[in-house]
Amino acid sequence: MTAVRTVLLPVDFSDDNQLILSFARGLPALGVRHVILGHVVEVSGLEGPLIARKVDEACERLRADAAVLEGAGLSVEVQVVTGDTVEEIGALAIETHVDAAVYGSHAKSVAGQLFEGSVSDRLMREATIPHLVVRFDLLRTQEDPATLLRHFGEKIIVPTDFSLSAAHAFSQAIELPAGAVKHLTLLHAIDPALTGDKLRKAEEGAEFHLKNLQAMCAQKKIPSSVSIRLAAPVHAILDEIGVRRATGVIVGTRGRNAVQEMLMGSVSMTLMRQASCPVLIVP
Repeated sequence: MTAVRTVLLPVDFSDDNQLILSFARGLPALGVRHVILGHVVEVSGLEGPLIARKVDEACERLRADAAVLEGAGLSVEVQVVTGDTVEEIGALAIETHVDAAVYGSHAKSVAGQLFEGSVSDRLMREATIPHLVVRFDLLRTQEDPATLLRHFGEKIIVPTDFSLSAAHAFSQAIELPAGAVKHLTLLHAIDPALTGDKLRKAEEGAEFHLKNLQAMCAQKKIPSSVSIRLAAPVHAILDEIGVRRATGVIVGTRGRNAVQEMLMGSVSMTLMRQASCPVLIVP
């Protein structure tokens, strides 16, 4: 994992536009220095002159948005492209070599995703870079949405099942700027159906792996603690968020699609819809 210095912030000029811009003003606390404001103009059925006018109008609006972020000490670049929103945002992330993407989520249900679609959910599933996601309804409760990012590292939860994707999330957490993480909780969920020797072995194995991760935190001078819960992963994480009043979660994802999520469940997708703090999702 590398430190996050440059991020892509997709803008759609919706009513929630100012909320996500205000939120992004807190990005310097995570080490971000440069933001690419991206907008996709839908051109289906439009002729050349109208497309050109819409692109020019989008550029003008983005330059006004850029001033909001520049006031927070960020350098800003404006990019307007045409085509399918998710495809073009994904292509823009690759072409500009950003370290992460930042966007808000309207927290649609799984059924809503299947029948209506959700740009934020599609972006996350197709992601090749970390995505920092926050619920718009959470932003609306904040007098200054940027405080959510400025305090992101105060009480971070990093769930781990000791998989490769979880290892990526942990690496991303300890690569945050020195001093940004005030406390990190390593959380492991054990199948509540386990009993007897199987449960004992699962607990012993978890304690061993968690101690190794704690040692890595200590090397980075990051205060840490461990939590082992007998619960389904998503329930364990949401409970831990509530108990610790977590300010941020960093979680790995295996990129399941909407149908697989309905059948199997997806921790990262559920956190996007229910977590009471910003979530950094690491592929």
